[in-house]
Amino acid sequence: MNLPLEELPLSQPRPRRLRRFGQWLLNRALHTFQYDTLFWRRALFGLWGVYASALIVTAFGMTTGLGMMADMLIALFLGVLAMSLASIASAFVLTLAYVPVPRLFVSGLLYTGGAVTFILYHADMGMFVSLMCGAIASGAGAAAGLLFAVMASDRLAWRGKAATLGTVFVLAAALTLWQQGGIRPNQMGDADQADSAADSADAGADGATAVAAGVDGSAPLPLASDNPASPGAYRVKTFTYGSGTDRNRTEYRSGADLITETVDASAYIKKWPDIREWFWGFDEKALPVNGRVWMPEGEGQFPLVLIVHGNHLAEQFSDGGYAYLGELLASRGFITVSVDENFLNYSVWGGIPSQDFKVRAWMLLKHLQQIGAFSKQIGNPFAGHVDFGQVVLMGHSRGGQAAPMAADWTRWFKDDKSLTDMGEYRIQSVVAIAPTDKAIDKTTAVLKDVNYLTIQGALDGDVNDFYGDRQYGRVSFSNTAAAGFRFKSSIYIGEANHSRFNTDWGAMDDSLPGGLFLDRSGMMDADDQREIARVYISAFLEATIHGKNEYRPLFQDYRYGSVWLPQATYFNRYESSSFIAAGTFDEDRDKTKLLRQNTAEAQGLKWTEEEAKDRQRHNRGTRGVVLEWDEGRGGSYTVTFSDDFRRQLAASRSLDSFVFSFANLERDLRQEDETAIVPLPDIEVELTHRGGASVTRPLSVFMPVLQPVRSTFTIASWMEERIKDEKYKEETEPVFQSYRLPLSSFEVNGVSYAASELASVTFRFQGGPGKVMLDDIGFDAQ
Repeated sequence: MNLPLEELPLSQPRPRRLRRFGQWLLNRALHTFQYDTLFWRRALFGLWGVYASALIVTAFGMTTGLGMMADMLIALFLGVLAMSLASIASAFVLTLAYVPVPRLFVSGLLYTGGAVTFILYHADMGMFVSLMCGAIASGAGAAAGLLFAVMASDRLAWRGKAATLGTVFVLAAALTLWQQGGIRPNQMGDADQADSAADSADAGADGATAVAAGVDGSAPLPLASDNPASPGAYRVKTFTYGSGTDRNRTEYRSGADLITETVDASAYIKKWPDIREWFWGFDEKALPVNGRVWMPEGEGQFPLVLIVHGNHLAEQFSDGGYAYLGELLASRGFITVSVDENFLNYSVWGGIPSQDFKVRAWMLLKHLQQIGAFSKQIGNPFAGHVDFGQVVLMGHSRGGQAAPMAADWTRWFKDDKSLTDMGEYRIQSVVAIAPTDKAIDKTTAVLKDVNYLTIQGALDGDVNDFYGDRQYGRVSFSNTAAAGFRFKSSIYIGEANHSRFNTDWGAMDDSLPGGLFLDRSGMMDADDQREIARVYISAFLEATIHGKNEYRPLFQDYRYGSVWLPQATYFNRYESSSFIAAGTFDEDRDKTKLLRQNTAEAQGLKWTEEEAKDRQRHNRGTRGVVLEWDEGRGGSYTVTFSDDFRRQLAASRSLDSFVFSFANLERDLRQEDETAIVPLPDIEVELTHRGGASVTRPLSVFMPVLQPVRSTFTIASWMEERIKDEKYKEETEPVFQSYRLPLSSFEVNGVSYAASELASVTFRFQGGPGKVMLDDIGFDAQ
């Protein structure tokens, strides 16, 4: 049949074009792997090895709670499937472009680099570091694969293979030597800094060195008391209490010795994802009250200590990591409970509950109430054995913030009707281990007449600012007989990190894979770090709860514990309720005016009143006077005491020490030399009597002046300013050291230099250039 021309099918040639295009695609697909010979396919094993390693490491940092082996297998299965599909697709695209390379190998190379970059970028490593590490990882995988392919090849003689291996070995050795000798110009192990730290540590270990000598030529004698880290006289029994239905924790399910009621936190937690409910078996309306207990065996009542962990991965349970403290404290007469709050921790899959900071503190109060209820049950292990007038709250990381928040509970929970009986519990002391200090509801904890201790490491890769020192500044005392004697102290350890205070947290301060990039070479041994915690925490509770004042000097001067403490670089700060301040520099913005009409002046110095800053250059909650001088010039800073202030001192006859806090600041000398160390300032202290006589003593004979601790957090110096939103950018943090100068050390020719008889005190600075900050100048009793 003849059709009009206009009715002929216009698309008649299209099937032919489609068939040709399909044949071309098929032809290209058949040639996808034409360049991927056996050699290149063998070389793929190196890339697969690097990628599989990245998957396994990432899986360990993204735990599902199903177990390490399950996490690894799931990650490998999904990762291998993704790499296979992506590499084949990429190779096909290269084939379509007629790129004459081993396409599957090149695709695997690109995928490996991209995958490693993606993983590290989402671990907050920053784009530059992620790209660099992705390139290095894929390059290393390619090199390893090519080496394997060469060694497996039948075409290369054994001599050629031996030469190849020898070359690789020489290159690897050279790279290792270069890394060990060249990438740490700013590490804490610089020669001058290491010598300074060693001198200080030796002073603590030996009890007497030239640098740490006292006025009579010797350092403070070690305390004659027993080592507070040694087990006490009590036998210890352990048990747990819990909901009895905990899906993940046998010790709080069938292994629970005491059953508790759950608590409803829905007033604070507004979002609890379904995946969290699936994993834990409960939601925010039924949080479990779980705890593991170490209790001294014996008659009578014992003080109660609650310890709470911080924000580790939720699936990696944290509450068992303080057994070393629980056993010790219980043996010394403290009922100690490690509180389970793992269900409030971060999960890669379920995020973190809203208002977790607040709920962590709230849960501590719920544990107090639960133990209070137990104590009223006949036959209960707690019945008749808990002294609720002697309660200690202790925490680590976010738990270290929860403890003071719970002690200051009315600031957040005064309208919570479930806490109306909190007046039955008297919180006497708070311990914060490497705590956070975030404003919650635009406010922070303020402690009044509560003893406070904070411990922090300078190599803390998690909470790398000394936030506990902020809380230290928000602790005050009434200075009245009715309030009793109280004190606060901070301990800063140059070689300690964050995680090793908890035995369950391992050695890394960041979850994998990010933890691999943190430098651990300068850290002290984990057992030594926990020994410091044992010494200081036990001594603190013995002094503040058991009233053993013989341990108090340990917090005034770390060298008193020289026979107990491991070798390390220590800074300690101390203030008691008997302290009378001449100047705190927080009272006004006039640098010449201090407290009680005392006045200040400086000669030959630049001087300003400034806020003390942390590593991130944020305010640490206190101000001080900053004194700066140039080399060869020196100068002086004088505080003159008013009659009104002297009358106040005369009313406190027990005052026997002139005290102040001192931070050695770094001037910016690294513009020309990155390894420059600021010289230690040469400081003298002169007390002037009202009669005109004066006596001068070098500060170093009372306590050594140390360099600021210079911390390196990452394995390569070029990473310091580029990862974790530049949190490691600053290698130093100004840390205050308390100095106590006994007034008896200034007595000459029978002239008494009692506090109320002094006209002024002058700090004289030589050497330099130098820059220091003074704070909390005043008088105290031993």
